[in-house]
Amino acid sequence: MMSVQKNKDLVRAFFERFSAGDADGASELLADDVSWKVMGQEGGLPMSGEMDKTAIGALITGVREAIPDGLRLTPTGWTAEGNRVALEMESYGEMTSGKMYNNRYHFLITVDEDRITLLREYMDTDQVRRLFLTA
Repeated sequence: MMSVQKNKDLVRAFFERFSAGDADGASELLADDVSWKVMGQEGGLPMSGEMDKTAIGALITGVREAIPDGLRLTPTGWTAEGNRVALEMESYGEMTSGKMYNNRYHFLITVDEDRITLLREYMDTDQVRRLFLTA
């Protein structure tokens, strides 16, 4: 089992690559059977639900297209124990529409050896709806 610090470093590296729009680099840090679950009510938003490794890569690419200068992801709090890392984070980026995307998140992430196996994401889904799904 990796140390708590190494788990945090792995999670940090994943989100740095995500922020840079590096889908291939981020995918290297994910287990083949990874699952990313965006917590939201069923039927609420298109991004609510589970993503596999391929869908996570597509998400990173889609964010890069919507926010071409990159989505700055800033960790604001960490808690780690065993193979679990809890992370509070804030995002900021200018969208191609000129709107500013600024969201707050909580992630619960599970690590197995040197790969991320599970991500659970809690965020302001209404902001996503307003900025990405309405004109």
